[in-house]
Amino acid sequence: MRRKLKHTIASAWILGIIFILLGIPAFAESPRVEEVLRVLGMDKGQIAELAQGQPVAYALREGSADELAVGLVWYLPVSLDKVTGQLRLEDTDPLDVDVTAHGILTEHSGASSLAHVVLSKEEAQALLDAEPGDEFNLSAHEIDKLKAFKETLKRTPQRAIEDAAGEHFREILLQRYKAYRRGGTNAIAPYARKESTDSKPSLELRQAANASAILSHYFPALHKVWLDYPKALPPGVSEVFPWVEKNVEGRPAAILRHRININWNGGVLVLTREIYALHSYNSSQWITGSLPYRGGTVVFQQVRSFTDQVAGVASDVKHIVGRELLKDKMLKSFDRLCNVLGQCN
Repeated sequence: MRRKLKHTIASAWILGIIFILLGIPAFAESPRVEEVLRVLGMDKGQIAELAQGQPVAYALREGSADELAVGLVWYLPVSLDKVTGQLRLEDTDPLDVDVTAHGILTEHSGASSLAHVVLSKEEAQALLDAEPGDEFNLSAHEIDKLKAFKETLKRTPQRAIEDAAGEHFREILLQRYKAYRRGGTNAIAPYARKESTDSKPSLELRQAANASAILSHYFPALHKVWLDYPKALPPGVSEVFPWVEKNVEGRPAAILRHRININWNGGVLVLTREIYALHSYNSSQWITGSLPYRGGTVVFQQVRSFTDQVAGVASDVKHIVGRELLKDKMLKSFDRLCNVLGQCN
């Protein structure tokens, strides 16, 4: 028995030497994560770059003239539990930047749950004067109600007008949230534009969901529910409805989100929809995940963002610039996560 054990150890040692000489790892990495990365859209060269410890960005196919899509993956020498714990946070997202206020909406929330959403004097006045166009994302019905509301404020002091405008806007946010809870993406009201077809975040978010290979390949049941929400979520899936206020293109913007997460091989998969943004872009979808890899964790994210700013004349050039801006934002987000984990160089 002892001779057999010594023979086994010697054979393993010899094989290890042979593998080293040939440049082949003695214990091959499980192909599972590499397969996931290929499904995400990475090629062999990009997967190999992960070993350098830097974020790797890659292109995603875009389905319409107003879509920007970028993928980003980063290997971190950090335990999976530590990374996953950060990605599961509900009220703040560790990959979010420029946030000035945030909170959670629930089934029983009222407008008071959005009390920290405050409009500046300039934004409040501009909102009351809103017309179809790209300054604000508002439906024709919301614009008409704002005009009627403004008529009731003719003899109101300026400061009170600003407060009233903020209160009215918080009610718009609440009604958009409730509509989504009742009817999903189909209930998202379109944005009235001046000289073009109304922007329809409902169609954009369905397009983003349909484009997700990771969902259709690994989570078909969840994929169907994500498309058909508010159908019941599969077992083991949790959801939350965060709101944030953040600086977007130099202006404060209130944003409504729907986020769900599910366990995945010890890691997590997080789906985030931005169902409303006050201005600058129409909607977006993030798919974020973490999986064990090479003694640490690989974190990936795919963002599909929709904005009228990249459509129309010179669309190709606008897309190139837009993707670079989106990639830069994602890199800043990953840097933030890296700093939270204490693993930045």
